Amino acid sequence: MEPLLAACLVLPLFVGGQSLTPSEFEARVDDTLNKVLKCHPQNPGLTVSVVKDGRLLFARGYGVTDVSTNTPVTNETLFQIASASKAFAATLLVKQLERHSNLSIYTKVKDLMEPGFGFSTHIRTTNADLRDLMAHTLALPSNSYLRFDSNLTRENLQRRMPYIESVHPFRTSFVYTARNGQFHICTTPDFSKVATGYTNGPGFRHVPVSHALTRKWAIWAGSNSVLTNGIDYAKWMNFHLNDGKDKSGLPLLNAKSFAYLHAPHNLITSTGRYFRQPLVPVTTADTSYAFGWKNGYYRGNRILRHTGTTFGYSSMVTLFPDLNLGVFTSMTGQDEHYILRHLLHNFLSDNLLGVTPWLNATTMCSFPNPWYPSISYSHYVIIDRTVSASRPLSEYVGIYHNDAYGEVRVTMEGNDHLVLNYGVASWKLWPKHSHDQFQGEGQGMLFETLDIHQIKFHSSHSKIISVEIITFQSNAPPIFTKMSSSQPISSVLG
Repeated sequence: MEPLLAACLVLPLFVGGQSLTPSEFEARVDDTLNKVLKCHPQNPGLTVSVVKDGRLLFARGYGVTDVSTNTPVTNETLFQIASASKAFAATLLVKQLERHSNLSIYTKVKDLMEPGFGFSTHIRTTNADLRDLMAHTLALPSNSYLRFDSNLTRENLQRRMPYIESVHPFRTSFVYTARNGQFHICTTPDFSKVATGYTNGPGFRHVPVSHALTRKWAIWAGSNSVLTNGIDYAKWMNFHLNDGKDKSGLPLLNAKSFAYLHAPHNLITSTGRYFRQPLVPVTTADTSYAFGWKNGYYRGNRILRHTGTTFGYSSMVTLFPDLNLGVFTSMTGQDEHYILRHLLHNFLSDNLLGVTPWLNATTMCSFPNPWYPSISYSHYVIIDRTVSASRPLSEYVGIYHNDAYGEVRVTMEGNDHLVLNYGVASWKLWPKHSHDQFQGEGQGMLFETLDIHQIKFHSSHSKIISVEIITFQSNAPPIFTKMSSSQPISSVLG
């Protein structure tokens, strides 16, 4: 441990009018965190860090990095944080804008792209600016499966943008997208230092996320290329709590640029339904979106927060900028509806605020009881392999094209089933009871990690003419037109 960090750990911090030492804070939360992780077996590993007044108050790991080796998580174990790094891209952008007097957050996107660039509508092409990208006002869904296309580049994405459909009028809604900022990967992490991500497989069995999937999903997606630990992320929280200054007080951004990062730029009309009164004693609310941060409130205090979710990892950060407090958690495993993340952050925040927590180990394990009866969770879907197809399988074989997504290829494997190939991803197709519909079982790096359950072939005059892959983007499903009926040569990587 660095001497400076060691010194910080022993300094008392004042919360709620009382001093709070790191050992006292640990005594308040450690036993509960251990119990809560044990009653959530779908989340094998957890890292927690807490800061106050520019100092690290608490940083610990819980659980294991790998269920097969039981290696303990430490405060230096790396976790993927996905969109909890959204503010990284925003901060780098506004820093770059400082250096160019002719650019601002109101610079039009089209003016920074190649000639002829456009979105799907004229109003977006003409008016969309950098602020719209960062604040998610374009109403363009994520279309995250584009990342599997082995032909996708940052350059040809510009030419695909006109074909990515919007789902609401321009600047009228908050539609979250995973593509508002990009990073280039410089190194491949030492996976021995990374907590293994897990998804829920059949029978709630832990299914480790393939390192191949982790790498390929991250190559094109900036947020998924970021891994961190509790100690390092604490420095990021302190940067934002210290108005963009480093630990010596030197501003890394000018005041105007820094203010852009936290200022509201888009309204969020829905609050998390599971954590609001009168359902629970205390409301946690989101009110607006800034640049990589959601503005909101908790117990009457202004908060900035963001979540991050990817295959096998679930993260959250909460800042109390007026109180100079910050909480970060990242865990392996799934956390549907962000339930466990909210529970952890509300419990840790209450202890930081010096108020009696409305949660304890018992209620965090029984939630949503005793406040309301149940929460509907999705489960691993067991594919029915006994259903017969609506027509001979050979009629579905072919090459299909979509202007935004590129090609998907449907091939015959053996004589008894189909495989759908998209870039580096492939799924074995199994017929459903509905006419010309299938579900896809992930193959290779996607096995038991990413199945697709809504695939619909369309016909005209009894011939297959297209395939609609609803799972790729449910609110704007891409339709791929059949270009060839010949058996394509598969180039899928596993």
